[in-house]
Amino acid sequence: MYDTNILAKSTGASLGVVALVGVLFLSTGTAFAMPVAGIGGFQIQADSIEGDDLLLYPGLADGSNQDDYPHSIVELRNNEIENLRLTKTFDLDEYTDSMDGRARLVIESGGTVEIERLLLKTPELGADEATFNGLEISESDSDDLEESFSIRAPSDPDDTRQIDLNGGENPGLEMTNADIRATYLATDEITLPDLELKFQLDTDGDGDYEYE
Repeated sequence: MYDTNILAKSTGASLGVVALVGVLFLSTGTAFAMPVAGIGGFQIQADSIEGDDLLLYPGLADGSNQDDYPHSIVELRNNEIENLRLTKTFDLDEYTDSMDGRARLVIESGGTVEIERLLLKTPELGADEATFNGLEISESDSDDLEESFSIRAPSDPDDTRQIDLNGGENPGLEMTNADIRATYLATDEITLPDLELKFQLDTDGDGDYEYE
């Protein structure tokens, strides 16, 4: 018998990645989202993101409010990010009885952020425009969800069959006005010019952060 919960999550992850492929070439923008309400996470925004050797594949990851939720896992090398903004919002009534409203941690960098290697787990990703160089989408007969499907840019296919592909060139991924919801971000080294860290408070929960 199949575990229906695992099957549903795995199918959701794979279909979510396929949904991303369907909008890659729309001039109105690029978006990828699954129903992510209630799983937690933090927001990553940037004027632009460039990275080499993109590898994107489905997997399961934990959010602050839910375990083993379908995600896309993104690996990139030699990244440059312009005007990075990372935001994490907390509902204070979940953590303390002495204060209501919401708090927000904001990390901003006003220049070019450089990252040699980056690993990102995201259930929701969007951008005004995305360019993929040497795009390759493939699946394989594997009982491992992370190996069952992948998106690469650039690629270096072994069998070009009817058309001649040269594997593309780096950067493999370029995004403009990126907006990403993530539950995990890891780098081997990161440089953050003009770094600012703010902790802001919205006491009445109306979305306006009056104190910082």
